Amino acid sequence: MAFFTTQNKSIRSNSHLPPTGILLQGGLIALCLLFALILSASLMTATAATDEQETNWTCNAGFKSTEGECVPLIAPENSYLTGNTYGRGWECHYGYFVDDETCKPISLPDNAYLDYSGNRWTCERGYTRERGTCATINLPDNAYLTDSGYNKGWECERGYVESQLDCVRIDLPENAFLTSSRYGAGWECGRGYVKTGETCRRVQIPENAHLNYSGNGWDCNRPYKEAGNTCQMP
Repeated sequence: MAFFTTQNKSIRSNSHLPPTGILLQGGLIALCLLFALILSASLMTATAATDEQETNWTCNAGFKSTEGECVPLIAPENSYLTGNTYGRGWECHYGYFVDDETCKPISLPDNAYLDYSGNRWTCERGYTRERGTCATINLPDNAYLTDSGYNKGWECERGYVESQLDCVRIDLPENAFLTSSRYGAGWECGRGYVKTGETCRRVQIPENAHLNYSGNGWDCNRPYKEAGNTCQMP
């Protein structure tokens, strides 16, 4: 009769393990399978991390990516390294502008100066930009220079309005006042008057009404309601 030896115990060939032995063997097998699964998952994670590291990287400041390698940046003359890991990695000095891979000096016309950015220019006061130059502003009578280096570079004085590059005196009608607007007629009617053509006409207020908020019309007193040019009880 054959015997098997398990954990220092002899078991006959036609006998069976008690239930406790079966559970123990099953538990060992389950532990082995779990360990194998954990090891396999760890290997897959490590492989994925390695692949990501090989493809997801950025060059340090002062270097640029070229054919899969990080090579030192070489700033052209009249430029400086920015330390950024994006873009060109360099900028031109004040007074220079980028031209392809070089920095060229900005050519200033007469009566111009570099603005705060250092890569553009603006005309001095009294001059206006014209075809890449700064031309003298022709100031009409009753006008003053502005700080703008563009457009005409001047505005009319108070009491005058622009007309065909001249400043014409405003003909102020009775019951009107000058405004600070550089456009339009340059005047408005006083409170209680309404503009009619080039004059100011008194607002005709009907019975049971009062001047409105703007002062150039009327509203009915409560509880009266507007009915044509009158105020009637509802």
